[in-house]
Amino acid sequence: MAQADSKVLRLGVDVGSTTVKTVVLDPNTNGVLFTRYQRHNAHQAATVRQLLTEAAGRFPDVRFRIGVCGSGGRPIAAALGAHYVQEVVANAAAIRALYPQVRTAVELGGQDAKVIFFHYDETAGRLQTSDMRMNGSCAGGTGAFIDEIAALLNVPADEFEHLAAQGKTVYSISGRCGVFAKTDIQPLLIQGAERTDIALSTFHAIAKQTIGGLSQGLELTAPIIFEGGPLTFNPTLVRVFAERLGLEEADIVRPEHPETIVARGTAIAVDELFPGLQDAVTLSQALERLDHAPAQPEDAAGTGKPYFADDKERDAFLSRHQAELKQPVDAADRKVLRGYLGIDSGSTTSKFVFIDENEQVTDTFYANNQGEPLRVVRQGLMALAEKYRKLGIQLEVLGLGTTGYGEQMLSAAFHAD
Repeated sequence: MAQADSKVLRLGVDVGSTTVKTVVLDPNTNGVLFTRYQRHNAHQAATVRQLLTEAAGRFPDVRFRIGVCGSGGRPIAAALGAHYVQEVVANAAAIRALYPQVRTAVELGGQDAKVIFFHYDETAGRLQTSDMRMNGSCAGGTGAFIDEIAALLNVPADEFEHLAAQGKTVYSISGRCGVFAKTDIQPLLIQGAERTDIALSTFHAIAKQTIGGLSQGLELTAPIIFEGGPLTFNPTLVRVFAERLGLEEADIVRPEHPETIVARGTAIAVDELFPGLQDAVTLSQALERLDHAPAQPEDAAGTGKPYFADDKERDAFLSRHQAELKQPVDAADRKVLRGYLGIDSGSTTSKFVFIDENEQVTDTFYANNQGEPLRVVRQGLMALAEKYRKLGIQLEVLGLGTTGYGEQMLSAAFHAD
């Protein structure tokens, strides 16, 4: 990283929907002296405090001009006594200062996606923003979208890139909405599609949504810069964009620290928008202001009215409803248990019921598919067989039937009717 050569440094803080980013700049060179990117898990102010405390340890007694941007930035800026910078303005400031050859910026965040269009103004002699497109309230095609599909596939979000990089087949998946995407993905999972292919298809859905739905017909002119956490930690996603846009390597700009470039732009924009040094403070002073600021709404999370007043009320509820459920009959007194098995492979869960020759339910099973319905059903059946083996009971399945989204797959796997 660059070395500081100014008595007053610049600090940019980007408080996003899922992460907080901080960048310390040398204002003489715009060189990065310190940078951090961290998920805040809905505790924005606490995460800002943590990152500023770390920076204060690196730069004791150094004064800073501070800018804050992002969807959660305005109250943090007020608490710090810092300047609030609109994030598109911050992004444009970074690109003008650092990457003036860029003509389009694609930025994906935790819950928002933006495409910014630039042109070079000959009269002004500088890069100018000509247009901007941003998604609405839905997080389709963003980092949260990736998190949601990763959860559906039962893989950690930080392993999603590894899956997608191995994908070969691209399926049609909606990138506009997570609910629609799940509707497309569930049948694919149940039909045995590889999770690697679904991960790759998810990236194609994001690129398709950004290029077609978000840009709204405006041409994404090269060179194109790719920014934000999802495009930093998922290089396969950048490759997918390049494939769909027909980009050569020379058309792609991969910035230094793309996950924190908007925070960097915020630090740059402070001097452009708010000249002067009268607002400079040490980070210890900024932290003191933050500690004495009114509590943010996030601190009230989880303080809603509980479902039950106490454990006694909850236990009474559970006992009452358990009593209303029809319990399976006890088959422990039999030497041989003959019966019929019915399996329902649904869109999100797998269920089966075993009934004896008198059509009495003896066992039931219900579990989340976890992205692998065949494995889940197999584990349930093995547990059923093991239960009766331990009881010394011979289990005989006289007939097996399947239904649901995964009916064909299960029928093929178990040779069912």
